[in-house]
Amino acid sequence: MSIKRSVNIACPGCGTTQDITLVEVLNAQTDPDLKEDLMHNRLNRVSCSDCDIDFRVDLPLLYTDAKAGLMIHWVPENDDANREQILEEFDEVIERMNAEAGEEVSVPNVRLVMNRVELVELIYMIEAGMNQRVVEYVKYSIYTRNQEKLDPERHRMLLNVEDSTDDELLFVMQDVDDRELGQVLRYGRSAYESLLELFADEPEEFMEMFPGPCISARDVLLEDRA
Repeated sequence: MSIKRSVNIACPGCGTTQDITLVEVLNAQTDPDLKEDLMHNRLNRVSCSDCDIDFRVDLPLLYTDAKAGLMIHWVPENDDANREQILEEFDEVIERMNAEAGEEVSVPNVRLVMNRVELVELIYMIEAGMNQRVVEYVKYSIYTRNQEKLDPERHRMLLNVEDSTDDELLFVMQDVDDRELGQVLRYGRSAYESLLELFADEPEEFMEMFPGPCISARDVLLEDRA
């Protein structure tokens, strides 16, 4: 089942505080309506009781889907918790989970994301049966071949699963600052399928490049620059 908790939040517009209920664990199997809210940017949205401004509250969220054997932990990056701290704390949590589960219990496939659009993208990707590491490898290739036009510091690349076809995968660029969607890039599905075959035969390169739990071509590129 999903888990909710009450918090006291201040409106970013007028500062008025109010008690609200937020979802912190979302079970996609028991609460498909909450999943729909997440996918359409309606989850954990609040309307201020004073000025009526509508805003979304971004707090850590655990998305679970037992049927898919999947857990995705969304931990929003902010001034109090940077990417390195989030990864370190996440690794500690996974170690405790593995220790408590023991060798006889299978721990679900756990992934980590740091913003909502990547969470939604990953859900679509997994449900479509796509290989996340291979998709991120494709993104890495597109970034590196278009370095003058595609800056990972300014642009986030997202796979548009819904509009991709049998012939092409569609990727859309999102501006990191204003979150506006822009240029659409096309990649042949046959090339993706060739990479799938390579992954099946020699997965080591993909695993070394994207060890997890945060599998992201953009992160790899930004780390290389640091």
